[in-house]
Amino acid sequence: MDEERTEPREIIEVHDKVEESAETIRERAVLLKTQLADKLETSAGRLRQRATDTAKIDDAIALTKERVADASDRVATGMERSADWLRNANLSAVQEKIERQVRENPGRTLLIAGAIGYLLGRAFKGKDA
Repeated sequence: MDEERTEPREIIEVHDKVEESAETIRERAVLLKTQLADKLETSAGRLRQRATDTAKIDDAIALTKERVADASDRVATGMERSADWLRNANLSAVQEKIERQVRENPGRTLLIAGAIGYLLGRAFKGKDA
């Protein structure tokens, strides 16, 4: 009979501990939910602020435009110089220089020609692909 009284008391104690643990878990869940919601709101505010603070973005765009303009100008200058050279070049003199180069340095000339062919092939393949 003493065992019957002990069992219900132990069951009640276990039940109380389970309820306390469940309540603690509920409280912790509510706290975590609130913390997460606060962090989400803070992050949303920061995101909106960064999206509306376009000064840095505008500066980066301006710098990029400037760099593109400078690079385009250098390339255009090189193209104009090449066009002038082609217009003023004496083709027979150019042919003689190339023939002399091939005779004096055939290996190097072959490597240069191969590299130029490879680069031209890559350039045209990139446009078609």
